Amino acid sequence: MLSMSLHILPSSHTHERWNSGSCSSPLQTCASKSFKSLSYDCTAIILHKTEVVFSDIRKKDNGEEYIRVSFERPTEHGFDTVVFELPSYKIIEKYINTYPCIKYLRNDTCRGPAISRNLGLKHASSDYVLFLDCDDWLDLNCIEKAVNKFESDSNIDIVLWEIKTAYEYKKTRSRYKYLYNNVITNTMALGLLSHSFENEYFLSPLLGCKLFRKTLLDENKIFFFDTIYEDDAFTFISFWHANKIALITDSCLYYYQHDASLTHDFTQKHITDFFKTFIYLYDSLGDTPKEYFYKYLTKSLQSMLDCLYNNVSDLEMLKVYKTSIFVLFYQSINIKEYYSYSFSITI
Repeated sequence: MLSMSLHILPSSHTHERWNSGSCSSPLQTCASKSFKSLSYDCTAIILHKTEVVFSDIRKKDNGEEYIRVSFERPTEHGFDTVVFELPSYKIIEKYINTYPCIKYLRNDTCRGPAISRNLGLKHASSDYVLFLDCDDWLDLNCIEKAVNKFESDSNIDIVLWEIKTAYEYKKTRSRYKYLYNNVITNTMALGLLSHSFENEYFLSPLLGCKLFRKTLLDENKIFFFDTIYEDDAFTFISFWHANKIALITDSCLYYYQHDASLTHDFTQKHITDFFKTFIYLYDSLGDTPKEYFYKYLTKSLQSMLDCLYNNVSDLEMLKVYKTSIFVLFYQSINIKEYYSYSFSITI
């Protein structure tokens, strides 16, 4: 019997704007349909269908939280805007009372998504688990198609779908696209994740494009390591332990990007968290061969450097960050082992 539950998790990321896309009612999730969730700081809600939604959480002078939501609805003359304000708990209570499959878990620590996701995993009782960020959304029936894949083969542990980057004003760009509905081995998945093959198609560490079999996570004690690169380690370890991984081509994650996105920022924490994450990942793999680990490290380090150069223009700060990367690289990585795989990277 199919068991699915939707866990509404708080997020420590404060997003000022959220674009809902054009999916229909997200509350079809309970019937294994698509959904979208919106979370702000210590609050999470689900919204009905609309064309464009902008929302932010605010506080009154007495400290009471409320959510201000603006709906922009198309008319023959353009867009009409409707604005309303509601206490956040009222919105949450409405959906909890209407849909028993929803569990609301409040995380008061606001330390990052890893803590909230681990909390959700601890309380999840479903057969499958999806982690969807508050400003991203899925195509209709995406989860239903993924569940059908699982039910067609008991050895499939993870199902992936395509990704499009979504920008403000409804622009989208294809980011990860697959040509065929394939079922691949975990070794092939690790190679595609780490860009190990001469191939124009790769897999992404983003979590919103994956549905996980819950037993895979439970039996291998897979959880989120508390850094800003928590999805990188979680995805690699999940692939490592999976039997088979399925790709579907007719469903898509819309990965929303805006000026406040983490990927549009760079601080020293990006560097220290990066090496903490890969030390944790290395230790998690034990004595197994590390070829794909080092390829993944090289690919991810290059991505971090790209983020650095794209977001830091001050030459002095660039020098400081590059020095920090160089020092931490040699402090954190087994250099002899690393170069035994004949990798190199330019800083």
